[in-house]
Amino acid sequence: MSHISPLGAVYQGGHPSGNPIAMIAGYTMLKELKSNPAIYAGLEEKNAYLHEGLEKVLKAWGQPYVINRFGSMISIHFSDHPITDFASASSANNDRFKKYFHAMLKRGIYLPPSAYESWFLNNALTKEDLDATIKATAESLSEL
Repeated sequence: MSHISPLGAVYQGGHPSGNPIAMIAGYTMLKELKSNPAIYAGLEEKNAYLHEGLEKVLKAWGQPYVINRFGSMISIHFSDHPITDFASASSANNDRFKKYFHAMLKRGIYLPPSAYESWFLNNALTKEDLDATIKATAESLSEL
């Protein structure tokens, strides 16, 4: 433990780390994923569906944006150039993202509050949830 901050050089920031409930939840999730690998394909399909819907409303909006997607992760950046690293993400219109975050929150969609974070989809999301996110995006764009 002497290697862990504040005594050592290794920073450990996970507040639930070591908590027995968090540990069994993580173990159970990994066990379920191992026994049901189709979950990964389902997440990819949900993310492709969300990406397609977001792409449609953002394209109709007519302002610059970038959607990055991989597996069950997706992010929107308000930018006219690719977002590939911290520097390119920093040069995007992050004030616009803040407005987008609050407009979505007002509509009951809780996104990561920073443009630097990815959205992590989960297996519990339904097509109706994804449709609600797409619809809320379409409605929110007028506030940006």
